[in-house]
Amino acid sequence: MVRVMTALRILHVLSHGEVTRGGAFQALWLARAQRETGHDVCVVVNAARDAKPHVSFEPFLAAGLAPEPFAMGKATELLRFRRFLRALRPDVIHAHRDTALLFTWFASTGMDLPAFVSQRGTTHAFTSPLVRMVHRSPRVHRIVAVAQAVKDALIDFGVDARKIEVVYGSFDVERFTPTAGDRERVRTELGLDAATALVVQVGHLNRKKAPRTFVRTIHALTKLEPDVVGVLVGKGKLRKRCEELAAELGLGDRLRLLGFRRDVQDLYAAADVVVNSSTDSEGLTGVLREALAMGRPVVATAVDGNPELVRPGVTGLLVPPRDPGAMADAIAQLVQDRDRAATMARAGRELVLSLMHPDVRVAHTEAVYRSVLDVRAR
Repeated sequence: MVRVMTALRILHVLSHGEVTRGGAFQALWLARAQRETGHDVCVVVNAARDAKPHVSFEPFLAAGLAPEPFAMGKATELLRFRRFLRALRPDVIHAHRDTALLFTWFASTGMDLPAFVSQRGTTHAFTSPLVRMVHRSPRVHRIVAVAQAVKDALIDFGVDARKIEVVYGSFDVERFTPTAGDRERVRTELGLDAATALVVQVGHLNRKKAPRTFVRTIHALTKLEPDVVGVLVGKGKLRKRCEELAAELGLGDRLRLLGFRRDVQDLYAAADVVVNSSTDSEGLTGVLREALAMGRPVVATAVDGNPELVRPGVTGLLVPPRDPGAMADAIAQLVQDRDRAATMARAGRELVLSLMHPDVRVAHTEAVYRSVLDVRAR
């Protein structure tokens, strides 16, 4: 990783106090990479004033990123954060998600901030008129959108296109690489022989991830490919309903719900196809980024930022949302033509590396910062 010539003092403000959400992880992954290039990086999280860092922070603590807690729901913390900003004097404030953005906005009222950057990871409408007003205000100098689909949505919501920059998220290049996963261990754990096709979906079991569509997809797929097993990885409030639907469809051991797993790279490696059945408000799902980085064939719904990675017939296959039959057909195509699937998977990995390698993200984000600082200096 190339070190910078002129270091910046960068403050990342996170809406959560634990690294169990994709947005928080991506923010800290960026902060750590920026620190490694020579920038002076500080992290503020939404947590009680005397809270100890959540256990999920351990890898980042080891990298020298000790979070400063501020309870962002308390008005008294605004004044404390204002004093914190005056003492720190950051060159850049990078706020991640609405809670952090609003907290920073109110705390810095009347202050002349060098560069105030917001992060947007969803195509969902703004949660309130206040959030819309803050995003559209000239006091927020730039908005980093995690996909072109997110930028397009922001423009539709009335945000000036000139202040929006698309910077894709990144991934752990050592963890998510074709040689990293232990394929045989997972397949042995699941009791699968070499002939059985394994289809994997990773993500929270919530509405927008549409896990029940995946369950119905596996049911439809068994009509096309008798020797197939589907796996849902993740936890969430829809788990019981997924179990009930699987029982109703008589899937038996053709569908496994594994819950939360830390070995997702091994699960990707074991998969013959990785699926994303999301319906909306994704921005660009990290599962596709990780699966393609590992050189796995993918099938995804044609929503939000998914088509920016899954280019039909080139890096994977796209299907309409909420269409188990179409998804089953697409999966069957990849299972039945392994050479074609492998070719698309290789192209997908090349695309992910070109758009989302950590070095690319750090350089692009720094360019966003410096463009604001240059304009402000003039």
